[in-house]
Amino acid sequence: MSKLKSPPNSPPALRAPEEGDRISRNELLDVLADEGYSAERRKAWLKQVLTRLTNEQNEDPDPDREHLVTEIKRILHRQISDKTEADDTL
Repeated sequence: MSKLKSPPNSPPALRAPEEGDRISRNELLDVLADEGYSAERRKAWLKQVLTRLTNEQNEDPDPDREHLVTEIKRILHRQISDKTEADDTL
């Protein structure tokens, strides 16, 4: 999995969990709440996680994973003041 480059003096690059690693709703919320990551980095991370979870869900359906897929899609599409929740406006 590729890393997103971090500018100097910024938090480490966000990496999507490796295939097979579980991701929790709390981890999603932690990434969204961390002010050290730009909206662009958070969106890219969410998209990476969404892609991985969707692929896993297609291969082996799981209700918890489906809930996370739905949650990520909601986060990426929900509009708050013409910006998604993944934007810096949180």
